[in-house]
Amino acid sequence: MEKRIFGATDGIRGKVGEAPLRPNIIKELGRAIAKNTYAKKVLLGRDTRESGIWMAEQITDGLQAAGAEVENFGILPTPAVQVIIKDSGEYDGGVMLTASHNPATDNGIKVFGADGDKISDEQELSVEATFFEAELEADIEVPEVRFVKQASESAEKYYEQIAASLVGDNGFDGMKIILDAASGAGHDWSRKVFEEFKLEVDQIDPEPNGKNINDGYGALYPEKMAELAREEGLIGVALDGDADRIVLADEEGRIWDGDRIVILLAEYLKKQGQLPADTVVLTEYSNLATIKYLENEGITVAKVVNGDRYVAQKCIELGAGLGGELAGHIIYLPWLRGSDGTFMALMVLRIVQESGMRLADLWADYENLPSKQWGLKVREKRDLSEVAGFNEAVAKAEERFAGKGRVFVRYSGTENKLRILVEGEDAALVDEIGDGLAEIIKKEIGEW
Repeated sequence: MEKRIFGATDGIRGKVGEAPLRPNIIKELGRAIAKNTYAKKVLLGRDTRESGIWMAEQITDGLQAAGAEVENFGILPTPAVQVIIKDSGEYDGGVMLTASHNPATDNGIKVFGADGDKISDEQELSVEATFFEAELEADIEVPEVRFVKQASESAEKYYEQIAASLVGDNGFDGMKIILDAASGAGHDWSRKVFEEFKLEVDQIDPEPNGKNINDGYGALYPEKMAELAREEGLIGVALDGDADRIVLADEEGRIWDGDRIVILLAEYLKKQGQLPADTVVLTEYSNLATIKYLENEGITVAKVVNGDRYVAQKCIELGAGLGGELAGHIIYLPWLRGSDGTFMALMVLRIVQESGMRLADLWADYENLPSKQWGLKVREKRDLSEVAGFNEAVAKAEERFAGKGRVFVRYSGTENKLRILVEGEDAALVDEIGDGLAEIIKKEIGEW
């Protein structure tokens, strides 16, 4: 069965005020979630979008109507929701209200089971089935709300959990970092965790106001953070809106994406004898040069479609402990079967501290192949075999690359978008092929 409300990779996401993010739909989804996850006590968190305030009220009403007790933690990173559920033993599940890296006009719902993992595709389908069998209450106008931080007080406990998982002295006394938390869930919370580790934090993202999450700051926009890191000779940390994604900058201002971070971790863990099966899991978006570098280091690379849940699943299947996405979701199974930007920043800092070197000195010595992505809005997610001329154009492109490049195409799991990735040794050819494929999509199924 095909999901109708949940996306392919990351729960429910949409425009605030449009279905499915209408008050009566959210309330009914709360009922369906409680019924299908058998949750009796639910941990509820949200990021800094103002819409999260009224959405929390609606989904709480629905969860309670199905007999669940709800504990509202307020503003909290997604991975903190997962870790608290997993380690406390107090909750049967959790709900996080977030649209991750999307702008404040969007929001979403992520659902977790009693183990802290995102619920399965099968459970999502069961929630949808229950939802569509129900009769919706009359809808109401989207409530007007005044933004209130309502920050969670759980940062100190989370620090203790991280400290127990990181080997060695728990402090980074004397180290300073640049932090850009996207005016999101990590703005106060992640900073407090870093400060618990005795880090001095120079924070650059503006104070959250309910409307400015991911607005020119954070993991999608690391340039400001990287420039300041270069000027001050510091390490920069950029998180996304719900703090599960991380992008770094080194002391020379170079930006470390997910591929670079996975390489650093994989090499470190392999030297420590702590990289299970000498294997890592990446996605189809990882650069071919990254894969070749890892393989030359004696590390096997398995690939999956995009989505940190699929990276985690593949790690478990292969007995691997490390994986990640180019965009900055990093999976380290000894900590969490999900991505945690705050923890990952601390793990990288521990590696830097142990090495006695700068992060810049640990930069892997390879160059990415020229690579470019096209994100195209579409009016429908039509099977690409039915888009006139598209598959033929892809086949011709791969002939022209002659094994020295590739084309990867997939629909977004959270938006009406088609993403085209083209990679090869010749940057001009990459542009030519990508532009040609994009024109076909715009003509045939582009948004009107």
